[in-house]
Amino acid sequence: MESEFTIYSYFQKSKKLRNLLTRTKALVLRETKFRDQSKICLVFTEHFGTLSVMLKGVRNPKNQMNGLFSTGNMVEMVFYRKNNRDLHLVRDARLLYSPLSAAPDLERFSAIYQLVATLREVTGSEDPHHLLFNALELTMEQLCHPESPNYQLLLTWFLLRLTTLLGFEPGLDRCVLTGEHLDCGNTEGVWFLFDPGGIALPGPGSRSGTEKRWLSGAAWGLLCSLRGQTGTLQPTGPQSRDAASLLSEVLQDYCSSHAEHAPGKKNRQILSRLASGTE
Repeated sequence: MESEFTIYSYFQKSKKLRNLLTRTKALVLRETKFRDQSKICLVFTEHFGTLSVMLKGVRNPKNQMNGLFSTGNMVEMVFYRKNNRDLHLVRDARLLYSPLSAAPDLERFSAIYQLVATLREVTGSEDPHHLLFNALELTMEQLCHPESPNYQLLLTWFLLRLTTLLGFEPGLDRCVLTGEHLDCGNTEGVWFLFDPGGIALPGPGSRSGTEKRWLSGAAWGLLCSLRGQTGTLQPTGPQSRDAASLLSEVLQDYCSSHAEHAPGKKNRQILSRLASGTE
């Protein structure tokens, strides 16, 4: 009787564990060494928002997941998810996109790590952002393609989509100070105001007390052209490259100023324990 009960309990436990297994795509936002060969990672997932996950023994060169959970990599992972847990255990994973998938390129690395840093700053809860993840996956696919024409342009497109999907899209139709209609062909340039978020025309009406950045005429025109684009971006010339670089810097600063979602309490507790050297 005892052996039958033991076998029954084993199968019940195995069935329960199988029911907890969940599959999702995820971008690795941060990695932290844990104990001798393990790792804890902060990941932004397709279905569950931002999560902290544990990878046991993953730093062992013989582990099949070794190298997969590096910052900037996008993976598809299978993990045990429990609603009342701070940390979720990864069982298996496969690589989808990586900065190292093509020949080393400092411009690509820079764009991807700027994307990761911004995403880590503005997302911190276990709330799903399906549309944001779709935009992220499209961006990563193009950023990791060996023939991508303009990495900063791709980053700029994603940052603009991020502001829209998280609810702080800058106003681009009218001057946020005067209400005057904006002309995308304005070659003199415009002011990008952080609060209120939007464009202001140059002149006496531009306030000096608010945080703002100057956009050249080329950068302003590029911002207008990127608005509403949802597909693959077209190659651009040298002038647009400079404009994309300027615009991506401005949008990163703008996103940082609107980072309303600080890292959640659970994640802060985990990182605090790691920093103190406790389990």
